[in-house]
Amino acid sequence: MPSRPDLRVVVAGAGPVGLTTAIALAAAGIRVRVLDAKPASAPVDDSRTVALSHGSRLILERLGVWEGMPATPIRRIEISQQGGFGRTRIDASDHDIDALGHVARLAVLAAALARSATGRGIEIRHGSRVRTVAGGGDARFEADGAPLDCDLLIRAEGTPDSQAATKDYGQSAVVTEAWPAAPRDACAWERFTPTGPLALLPLDDAFSVVWCMPPERAARVCAMRDTEFLAALGEASHFAPYRWQRAASRRAYPLALVRRPPEAGLREVWIGNAAQTLHPVAGQGLNLGLRDAFELSLALRDAPLEVALPVWRKHRDLDRRAMVRTTDAYVSLFSNDLCALRVARGAGLAVVDTVPALRRLVARRMMFGKR
Repeated sequence: MPSRPDLRVVVAGAGPVGLTTAIALAAAGIRVRVLDAKPASAPVDDSRTVALSHGSRLILERLGVWEGMPATPIRRIEISQQGGFGRTRIDASDHDIDALGHVARLAVLAAALARSATGRGIEIRHGSRVRTVAGGGDARFEADGAPLDCDLLIRAEGTPDSQAATKDYGQSAVVTEAWPAAPRDACAWERFTPTGPLALLPLDDAFSVVWCMPPERAARVCAMRDTEFLAALGEASHFAPYRWQRAASRRAYPLALVRRPPEAGLREVWIGNAAQTLHPVAGQGLNLGLRDAFELSLALRDAPLEVALPVWRKHRDLDRRAMVRTTDAYVSLFSNDLCALRVARGAGLAVVDTVPALRRLVARRMMFGKR
């Protein structure tokens, strides 16, 4: 594998995308440091889980992160809509793979990436905030008030900055875990409702629940007693063959599409949630960020900055635009109760379910993005 010891890179952000970027760069022989604004003692939000596509699993396997990391396979996905006909079923066996994706706890993934980064000797400095002093071709950066010496700054921290455009979906995602009375299978369920999608993702012996709804209702749902919540979840998830017996505490997260405008400089790039924040429908946000990270490492490994970055941006813009359009369209088309759209949605789901070529296209887009 070619090596680029002449290139000095700083990654701002020690989250999953930032650490994946650093590990991939180190594997390519590129000198890299990680600076993170949060203190080392900052807790990881254990209430959140992540859905890793098959493509993301391949990235983590190639980087030596996947082996031994606890994750629950998704072998089948069932997609349907409330109050209308039509259903699509996507099965891993149709694609000669063991699983379409895996569900893992965010804290588990973060710990696995941190161990891998430490094992590779990557410097991770916490409590260090990076600031851009001057942009453009003569970009200069500071970390904690001191000049930051690097050839390239990769921003993988937080959400897009003030230059980003924001579209408020008027929804919040209630996130929790729920345990069925009977053993579950390896199916993930996505149900579109007029107020937002409801996703049930297999996790250990439970399900990770991501239930999107108006913010006012989300606040009420989070404040419910467990018995009330289980009854409400049971009514909303009657499409799945489970009776709920226990639930964890609940938290709500506001939902919006946030996207930075494309940049053209050769000293600074934005990836992952720092570049775009998506609606959780179809679970594509983190997977898009991991593809950003891995493909950036390959581009920097094989070419100088002035060649690598324009090519990488062109390739990634295709995938980014496709994921933004797809998730935004899902929310716009499914989060309503218009009769004509309900019939059209049902017909679309039925067509995808009965045409193998369309099912393969949808599955490949979910696993690998737009290529």
